[in-house]
Amino acid sequence: MGTVKLYATLRQRAGGQRDVDIPWARGDSVIEVLRELLRLQPGLNGYILGPDGSVLPYVSIFLDGRDVRHLGGLGTLLDGGTEIAIFPPVAGGR
Repeated sequence: MGTVKLYATLRQRAGGQRDVDIPWARGDSVIEVLRELLRLQPGLNGYILGPDGSVLPYVSIFLDGRDVRHLGGLGTLLDGGTEIAIFPPVAGGR
């Protein structure tokens, strides 16, 4: 079991949940967990992954504080105590 943390507008799409517990086993990949997240929280469909299954531009996915783009991408394998954090696009400022 692990936790996926949702930030900003993604929380709203998940019914206000910040933390979503997802059952995963050591050796599962990030994409497997994301697919399960989208199955459990259908309001997130179209806001994390595109139609081709890739991460949408400007969406950031972190594995224990490290951007998965700098690890093994969506194929990065998980261990037991892993935490995934997902940040939607952020706009604003000057």
